[in-house]
Amino acid sequence: MPAPPSVLGGDMDGTGAGPGSCCGHKAEPHTVIPAPLMAQDRGMGPVSSPLTTHVLDTASGLPAQGLGLRLSRLEDRGQQWTELRTSYTDHDGRCPGLLPAGQMKAGTYKLSFDTTGYWKQRGQESFYPYVEVVFTIGNETHKFHVPLLLSPWSYTTYRPSPYCLKAGTGSRHSRPSNCRRPMPRCSFR
Repeated sequence: MPAPPSVLGGDMDGTGAGPGSCCGHKAEPHTVIPAPLMAQDRGMGPVSSPLTTHVLDTASGLPAQGLGLRLSRLEDRGQQWTELRTSYTDHDGRCPGLLPAGQMKAGTYKLSFDTTGYWKQRGQESFYPYVEVVFTIGNETHKFHVPLLLSPWSYTTYRPSPYCLKAGTGSRHSRPSNCRRPMPRCSFR
């Protein structure tokens, strides 16, 4: 199936201005498009999401801020994807509240990342016009994390160890109390 030039259609802010723009104004090179206002940004407290993502720009060594993404779920019948959320990564390369707690159900999901828009915004060409990560959730009571390491020439994703996310907090380097494996050392806080 052929993919459009920008997997996200270029109008994620609703202005019709196209990729690389925000609020109807053309973005300058290296300008980061801010993520939409999330509940915690409005002072409503943290959003608990059973599904999280974190994107690191390995070319710069920094979080991939302003990367457009789309979350979809495969419907039970056929090959029809239903869009659940379209957003941007925040200053830390994350998308808080990606999937509200009550919307998680077992099934096949897809995270589509608009790498063309991200690299074009930085004056870079990209070998991969978009990245799609398709994964299956079998138990909707668990938390799931989909990391993406991204450069203009490659990408990597993996399923982290189960103790990478502490239930309900999203904090790193946590694990269940019955886990006997040594804890990884962390040189930063």
